[in-house]
Amino acid sequence: MPGPQGPPGPPGAPPAAKVVNTAADGRATWVFSQAFTQPPVISALAVDPDPSDSRGLFVTLEAVTTTQAVARVWQSTGVLLGGQTAVPAAAGVKVHLFAVGTLA
Repeated sequence: MPGPQGPPGPPGAPPAAKVVNTAADGRATWVFSQAFTQPPVISALAVDPDPSDSRGLFVTLEAVTTTQAVARVWQSTGVLLGGQTAVPAAAGVKVHLFAVGTLA
């Protein structure tokens, strides 16, 4: 059986968010305006620049540190292309990034 609830902790900082465009290699790098005490929890969503295109987009996180996050956007090819079913997305794809953590 759980014990009594403890006192509330101090209020946390609001989450950080930014929209970053991909570079030619499909990567979107976000350098945080303020460092975190440890790598934050990151969420990333890509905005499909052409919803009429049947090929989908997906995002992977390649690196998260206390000072930056690097996401890579991939676009499905719809076919097996040289052993790959996805290729890096083109430059200019908007990636919505959201970070939650303790600021330094």
